[in-house]
Amino acid sequence: MNAYNSRRQEGASAIGVLVLVVVLLTGAVIGMRLVPLYLESMEVGSILNSVANDPEMQGANRNSVREAITRRLNVNAIDRVGRSDIEFSETRGGLEVVIEYEARVHMIGNLDAVAKFRKEAVVPQ
Repeated sequence: MNAYNSRRQEGASAIGVLVLVVVLLTGAVIGMRLVPLYLESMEVGSILNSVANDPEMQGANRNSVREAITRRLNVNAIDRVGRSDIEFSETRGGLEVVIEYEARVHMIGNLDAVAKFRKEAVVPQ
């Protein structure tokens, strides 16, 4: 076997390793910034479902449901969802509650990420 060919393929170059490290670090930063948004969104959905399934909320009016949701959001320290993000509509099954909001998070430099979330539930009448 030729000695020249066996010595040429000894491993990754410094530039290749550097590119790999930059890609991995960028992915880690994006994950660390976006995962809390999605965890918070799951908590908002859980709060909405717990209010909709609460027997005390059955037949409640819009203000009572809004106050119950707002109270639970405050307990969980979720401040991205405001009163104006909670919308209601009448359906056959009861009162449909929709929470639709945007969450913005700083990424790197002057780059921000915006995520839009929509959660729905029906409070039986």
